[in-house]
Amino acid sequence: MFSSRNRQAYLLVLMLLLAIPAHSAAPQAYKWSVQYLIDNSQSVFGRSQEVYPRGNRALAISPDGNYLYAGYNQSFNSGGALRARDSRMTNTGEVRKIDVRMADYEDATRAVLTSHRAKAIAVDDQGRVYLAEGQSIEVYDKDLKYLLLSLPMEECEGVAVTREGADTVLYATERELGELHRYLIDTRFGSDGCQATPAGLQGDGVAKVVGANSLRGVAVDPRGKIWIADEQANKVFRIDPDGSSETSVDVERAIAIAFYNDTALVTRGIDRQIALVTLDMVVTGNLSVPWEELEISPYGNDHDGSLSGIAVIPGDKGFFVADEHGQTANQKSTYGRTDQSSEIIDGKLYTDAFGDDNEPILRATPVEIQDANASPSPAPAP
Repeated sequence: MFSSRNRQAYLLVLMLLLAIPAHSAAPQAYKWSVQYLIDNSQSVFGRSQEVYPRGNRALAISPDGNYLYAGYNQSFNSGGALRARDSRMTNTGEVRKIDVRMADYEDATRAVLTSHRAKAIAVDDQGRVYLAEGQSIEVYDKDLKYLLLSLPMEECEGVAVTREGADTVLYATERELGELHRYLIDTRFGSDGCQATPAGLQGDGVAKVVGANSLRGVAVDPRGKIWIADEQANKVFRIDPDGSSETSVDVERAIAIAFYNDTALVTRGIDRQIALVTLDMVVTGNLSVPWEELEISPYGNDHDGSLSGIAVIPGDKGFFVADEHGQTANQKSTYGRTDQSSEIIDGKLYTDAFGDDNEPILRATPVEIQDANASPSPAPAP
């Protein structure tokens, strides 16, 4: 048996190994899996995925936790034709609605909104979808069929939607201007449709973020404070709802933020880690992806792999994170459908035997939830 002193030492070492402090509300361990990816040998809605889409930067989840929205920055060109593989950058993108309850990646794709390059996505409590598209914020219904609102911006790459009393409030970042914007969203849908009115912060719906360099993702913590990731300043800023009391903490390559109970999960871009930050803005460690176990290349396509968009599953049941420009390992894939590209090699089935699959969306499920949902072991034979 452990003595009291030895037990305390053991727990301290365990917490250091897990890089999660005792006061953190985040689970101490996760089971990682691939929720969704682009199977290059398959088509979605009649379009081959061999070359597009790519660049999954943005993620958000529906209030019921059943649907994931993913924004891709590279897609088919305006004419609908494929471009050469060595010219993947296009002037358009797409947003997908994905049913996370379905195991088949192609069947899980429920809708595709073409010609939209969402750098960030948010979903409000009624399921409306907010897309940060640089020069505008576009608001769609939950099925991505109807445009409800188009809000002009300069270079917006972060959006968050929250309830403040009876109000639906939108926060948005202006990347180059170093500004945080606040809007009241009138969703009563009068003759002019949905409306957005600048309000609050420093009086005109705008707060200047001191020390900002390249503002990206934005999120609202459980106390109502607004957090903003700045990739180039290597910081996460925190601002009170009235625009006052700005503070910051150093986080390398901060891209996007989501809150797992009382812990901020901050994706760190091409550092390919997730920083853990307390509500008091103390960095307590990092989460790392088990790349080898998942058979995913840690460096991604052309070494551009990046952990970018992140979305916490309602009820703190885990989270999704986008492996932007990621790919399966060793020019093979164990994911996706079995088809003409599949082959058994050294006794193992590869669904794509001689080509990688791309843009994995990873899922991290707390071990205690994973264990609770596991099927009971069969009784031994008599």
